[in-house]
Amino acid sequence: MCLNPLFSAYRGELYGIAFFTAFAQQYSDDTHINKWQLLIQVEEVTAKLLKNGLTPLGMDCPQADPEMENKGVKDAENWLHLSWPALLDTLIPWVEPYAVRYRRQADDATDHHDLYALVRDHEDAILNFLQAEKARPGTGLPYLQHFLTTYAPQAVVS
Repeated sequence: MCLNPLFSAYRGELYGIAFFTAFAQQYSDDTHINKWQLLIQVEEVTAKLLKNGLTPLGMDCPQADPEMENKGVKDAENWLHLSWPALLDTLIPWVEPYAVRYRRQADDATDHHDLYALVRDHEDAILNFLQAEKARPGTGLPYLQHFLTTYAPQAVVS
């Protein structure tokens, strides 16, 4: 299977780091800072593990991608003014198609199953977090924490 979807996911992590960092730094409701920090960690762990998996396969994964990072900040700036409930209403339908795509890619993968599973689990954790927060504010963190408990130790060792 082609590595392009995984490289695209890597670039998406760089976008996500910039996106969530903009919220961590500029979102008007400081009560959510711990959520932004965990979302950033999910993106960073995923980026590191993708880079560690793709580099030996001949894929050049730069530490920075100004195009994706600028896009992440710009997109965040469009939504910084939203209240938490309105932001969740905006983010859920935005994230859900990615979760569906990454699940399909993981199911269809004929090679590099661990990397495709990582991307799937990453997106599912974010979507589950957002959906739980919408259903009952303050209940989404376990999804992010579970992802980090599962994958962060591999990022440290790698």
